[in-house]
Amino acid sequence: MVLALDVDNLDNGLVNSIDHFFDALHTSDMDTFIVNWRDLDKNLVGGHDRESVGSETSTLALGVSDCMKVLCDTFLNLELRSESHAVNLCRDLTSLNVHSEKERIHTPSRSPSPSRATRSPSPSSSQL
Repeated sequence: MVLALDVDNLDNGLVNSIDHFFDALHTSDMDTFIVNWRDLDKNLVGGHDRESVGSETSTLALGVSDCMKVLCDTFLNLELRSESHAVNLCRDLTSLNVHSEKERIHTPSRSPSPSRATRSPSPSSSQL
């Protein structure tokens, strides 16, 4: 009966590891997840060596492991792309600031024409 409990714990640990992975990402704390993942791996390998892990649990372990690999690769790729995008945006912003600064230096400021500045109100508007 202890073997069944161990296998159930391994199965639950495998399934729950995906939730723990996302929780760790959300809190930006992968340390606890990594410790738990290593313990789960050690228990699976130990159970496999003792021949107490069945084919269903082994298949589940391989599936979860593959899923974790895909998730990790996806998030790493996403991080690299976002870093690249951020670098491009900073470069564009710097270029835009330099371009705007050059325009401001080369464009003379417009002042009102002397005729508009000294014009007195028209007689018709003052009579209303």
